[in-house]
Amino acid sequence: MKTTALGSALRSALALACGALLLAATGCEEKKTTTAAPEGSASAPAQVARLSVASYDPTRELYQELNPAFERWYKQTTGKDVDVETDHGPSGKQARDIAAGKETDVAALSVDFDIDTIAKAGLLPATWRERLPNGSVPYTSAVIFMVRKGNPKQVKGWEDLARPEVVSLCPDPKTGGGARWIYLSTWAHAARKAKAEGRTDAEAEAAAREFTAKVYDDAILDPAMRGSSTRFILQRTGDVLFGWENEILQIAADPATADQFEVIVPSDSITIEVPLAVVDKVAERHGVKELAEAYVKFHFSDEGQELIAKRYNRPYSEAIAKKHAERLKPLTLFRFKDHFTDWPTVMNVHFSQGAELDKMRKK
Repeated sequence: MKTTALGSALRSALALACGALLLAATGCEEKKTTTAAPEGSASAPAQVARLSVASYDPTRELYQELNPAFERWYKQTTGKDVDVETDHGPSGKQARDIAAGKETDVAALSVDFDIDTIAKAGLLPATWRERLPNGSVPYTSAVIFMVRKGNPKQVKGWEDLARPEVVSLCPDPKTGGGARWIYLSTWAHAARKAKAEGRTDAEAEAAAREFTAKVYDDAILDPAMRGSSTRFILQRTGDVLFGWENEILQIAADPATADQFEVIVPSDSITIEVPLAVVDKVAERHGVKELAEAYVKFHFSDEGQELIAKRYNRPYSEAIAKKHAERLKPLTLFRFKDHFTDWPTVMNVHFSQGAELDKMRKK
């Protein structure tokens, strides 16, 4: 598969997938990353094993490179051909669809809670985290900001997102796991700041609620991160896009868009932990269990980690992370467990019907 620049990918998505109504409330349809048959052939050979992968939105460019790299490695290692196809969409929706019967061999999603949803459907064991290094998290990301060239609203950090004259864009925490990380980073930033000022736990929680409500009450939400990016770039809506580091840095580095935007690194961010797992029952039914296991392990290989770092993700490998340190600006990072109990509790308190997010959006 040929690698395409992010700016071109966004324009193609606009023209081909969603048309003039891309940014309607329903958002974009999920898109697939596939490997084409060799030139001159009508189709891939019948004996080629096929592997289906479901992922979240900001991994499109990563898998355009990682899938063909894995296919080459697998051919060299085993002598067998394989065709990997990845489809992309909001992480939560991907998990629900797989649990409901979508035929997917590997889930590479944006939060472990979503893979737990698949495990609860009986498609893989609840102990799936133990099967790969680092709790089955091959890389992490963070939350940063992007503004238009010249930074006309002078956005310098988290507090500026709460200013009434600043229009912010981000994905909807109701529809995707990736968007929930962004929301939780917003909440935890305010709580951390309040605690640093000497406030009690109750006061810090109240401060977090007030600040996050100011940010999300007027924010423009799209079903997925890629929708927010597309709206910000192509419709030129809003003053600041806040979201995943890898998505924003790819836009900033793309020659088609680099001279239009500036990256703002906030004072702190949650560490976004990105898991993946083989969907055992589906892979077994398709006869590709060993292939799927090789694929997820490839993410942790040196070659896989290099490709992950190339796309502005923070790789699990310390050695490779050190090699690519100049690609990611220094950022104070904190962990989910430092501020929250567990994902089921977070989902109930913040994202269920009538919970914190709904209250904020009703103001």
